Amino acid sequence: MATVKQLRLKARLSIQGLGRLANVDSKTIRRVENGFLVQELKDVAILEALGKALGQELKIEDIDNLHIYLEPKN
Repeated sequence: MATVKQLRLKARLSIQGLGRLANVDSKTIRRVENGFLVQELKDVAILEALGKALGQELKIEDIDNLHIYLEPKN
């Protein structure tokens, strides 16, 4: 297992580059890399972008130190 930062570096992406690919703000990438809670949809977008850049499918359970904020369902 690897962290988002390790995978981002392996993909040779900057924080801003990953943010553009995932369509999220670079602050969100920093929050994820620092272990803060991030909304599930943003985490998924980041993992999909990383997977695409690396040419592999990534799942949430494949990532170390990923903290997901699940929004309550009505």
